[in-house]
Amino acid sequence: MGPTGAAAEHGRNTESEFWQRTSLPALFRHWRQARKNKSRSLRVQRFGDDPLRYLLVVQQRLRDRTYTFGPYKEFVVREKKFRHVVDAPMKDRIVHWLLYDYMLPIWQPRIIVDTFGNLPGRGTHAAVRRVAAFARSPANAWALQIDISKYFYSINHSLLKARILRYIGDQDIRTLLVNLVDSYRTDDQHDHLFAADSAYRRTHDKGMPIGNLSSQLFANVFLNDFDHWVKETLRVKAYARYVDDMVFMAGTRAELLDISAAVVVKLAEDGLVINPRKISLAPAAAGIPFLGYIVWPNHISVGAYGRRRYHQRLRQHETGGRDRSEALQSYRAMLSHTGTTN
Repeated sequence: MGPTGAAAEHGRNTESEFWQRTSLPALFRHWRQARKNKSRSLRVQRFGDDPLRYLLVVQQRLRDRTYTFGPYKEFVVREKKFRHVVDAPMKDRIVHWLLYDYMLPIWQPRIIVDTFGNLPGRGTHAAVRRVAAFARSPANAWALQIDISKYFYSINHSLLKARILRYIGDQDIRTLLVNLVDSYRTDDQHDHLFAADSAYRRTHDKGMPIGNLSSQLFANVFLNDFDHWVKETLRVKAYARYVDDMVFMAGTRAELLDISAAVVVKLAEDGLVINPRKISLAPAAAGIPFLGYIVWPNHISVGAYGRRRYHQRLRQHETGGRDRSEALQSYRAMLSHTGTTN
């Protein structure tokens, strides 16, 4: 699969650029990015004992075109629900940052302003503020929320490769991206959630590891065409997406019912399924639960789960004999984003 269209533009002088991107100073910078906020990890500590030795190995394999991703460690974390997380080795996290830094300038200008998640200046709080701005308008009296069932596990590899390679001209980067996608496949643990004749069950090569930096960017790129379709074909003005959480707002319930039907069909073309239990259609005045917050027409509050966790950590810190200072600081930062939006 060779570069097409604008990809040729990005393919000029690629040998020297790839050499620069795999230089030791560049890889060391990516190592510092990858280890940020992960100092307790044994993998990070082991790598940090002699980073130069490990980085030389990574550099050699990249430049020899023999680099392979993995092996992955898999574990389950419990937040609101149990989540299956894939832990990549430190060498891979460095290469993820290399690929992210290469792809972001290419893709960010092509991603609509109402797409959020793992983009500079477009995190959770920016997404919540955007939905709050929509909710303030009397023209957006109703809110439709849609969540894709097992989004990361469902992404078709063939479609993903075609989309992430669209504007990439550097052959070494293209090879790394293809190898990264091929390094992980969803197993059968979620098959029972999908019909036997569904695209999910019929597709063998699918899925991205939750937890990878690259997967978060890929998730936005995969739905970028969909985002443009929502804005340019459906002409939805009040729309925001944070990875697989979508909010549509309009003046009437009937408008959003039509949008919902069209969206379900459109996503099905990519093999993505919407669980009917994950479609919510309600007046904005009833509050819009989004990313741990509740967005109201005139203010933002923390959702019940966040409040419960905050009080639990506070009790543990004050009477349970456990140091929860770090967690409490995070929850207080979350609370600082609540209040009136007028």
